Amino acid sequence: MIVTEISFTPYTYEMLRKIGDVNLPDGASEGMELALFVHTDEGVTGCSVATDSAAQTLPMLANLVVGTDPRSVRSTWNRLTARAFKAGLHGPIAAGISAIDRALWDVRAKLHQVPLWKELGGDGKPVRAYASGLDSPLSDEDLYKFYAGLAAKGVTAGKLKVGRNPDDDERRLRVMIEALSSKGGRAQLIIDANEFWSPKQAIQRIAQLEKHFDFLWVEEPTPRRDFEGLRRISDAVRAPIATGENFTDPQEFVSLFQHGAGDVIQVASHNSGFTGAGIVADMAAAFDRPVVTGPDVGNSIAHLSSTWKHHVMMEVFEMGREAALINPMEIEDGCIVLNQTPGAGIEFDEKYLASNAPSSRPMKMLGAIYGRADDAGLVG
Repeated sequence: MIVTEISFTPYTYEMLRKIGDVNLPDGASEGMELALFVHTDEGVTGCSVATDSAAQTLPMLANLVVGTDPRSVRSTWNRLTARAFKAGLHGPIAAGISAIDRALWDVRAKLHQVPLWKELGGDGKPVRAYASGLDSPLSDEDLYKFYAGLAAKGVTAGKLKVGRNPDDDERRLRVMIEALSSKGGRAQLIIDANEFWSPKQAIQRIAQLEKHFDFLWVEEPTPRRDFEGLRRISDAVRAPIATGENFTDPQEFVSLFQHGAGDVIQVASHNSGFTGAGIVADMAAAFDRPVVTGPDVGNSIAHLSSTWKHHVMMEVFEMGREAALINPMEIEDGCIVLNQTPGAGIEFDEKYLASNAPSSRPMKMLGAIYGRADDAGLVG
């Protein structure tokens, strides 16, 4: 069995609400992804969703995969990441590697006619979800509507975007509490400053909020590579500090562990695919750190995280990114219910792909306009 071709189809989607955070308070309303296909000579095709930047590197990476056995996923990952060594496992090349790796795992599971969780040695238990609104552009009314919608599916933990105005943050946290507890559950709170604060600002702002609230964790209060700053914040506040979601190379986590900079380790499928994410999760287990997973189109990384000893919860957006998928995994009783069909549960609607190809019209897309705000670390 060999890989015969790797192809991809770009498509756009409308977000169900405006998406943004402290660095993008006005938000974005549209997005673009790639439907990626790994074809084999036995008619088994692996699928994954890639970020649009992967289009820059997929043709080059495909040359390293076509003609090889798709079941040798780890060997292929080693070869692909070795190619990225000089430039670094970042940006478009990391995005391309992640997409190919996930599609190869899909091939393996489909070949063995089992769901991916079983191919990975799991038992198929549902994965607890927490709601993440990327909610800075939302009014209080829309904020309530989003979190109440997830509460209706049994989700009781939620993450609020914070950073600029402490009075707004406090008010919006109370709105989120009311929404998450609207079905009788006890709301659990997470805040995310998206690397906006300096360490001293973070300590001050978190301590002020902790007079009124308890947090499961505080996410990325200061820049991801400020390991000393993250450790200082962790030592100064009650809440655990979470970080790691923006790393793309497993080696980047080494300094994080060496400095004791992360109380909660965030792992995402863009940590160079399922293979790279699994390496990071094993590292976290060795350091006895809890792991939470970032969002994934179709929630396919839930297959992987369901097998991790230290996994706590997975982030869900519910923002419209699944528009191109057929029968994506659903949330019931606060958990992502893993599919029982072969593979990772990623199946594309060919009609949607054909009718939602990118056009020349201007689009306000998240990836194209998102960065760190110019006044980050400066706002009092």
